[in-house]
Amino acid sequence: MGGKRRRSRPASPPGINREIDRLFHPHFHKGPLPIISDTLAHALVEQDPQKSIEKFVEYNLGPLVREILKVARDQGGTKRPNRNRPKQAKR
Repeated sequence: MGGKRRRSRPASPPGINREIDRLFHPHFHKGPLPIISDTLAHALVEQDPQKSIEKFVEYNLGPLVREILKVARDQGGTKRPNRNRPKQAKR
């Protein structure tokens, strides 16, 4: 029967981080939840709170703010002004 059976090694943190990115990054445009989930998953893998905060600020804070603003704009019913449209003359 015999082939040798390989021991499975635990996945390396860089490999796990790539899988986390592959899973969450395609959904960043869908709202803040995928961005927050991505950040928490990376923090669990890295087990270094200081490094996780630095990486969050560097990579995920901008997209998170953008998505929160989109949600707030959609719920508030306000639209962004169209700055390219010429102003109408007052009558």
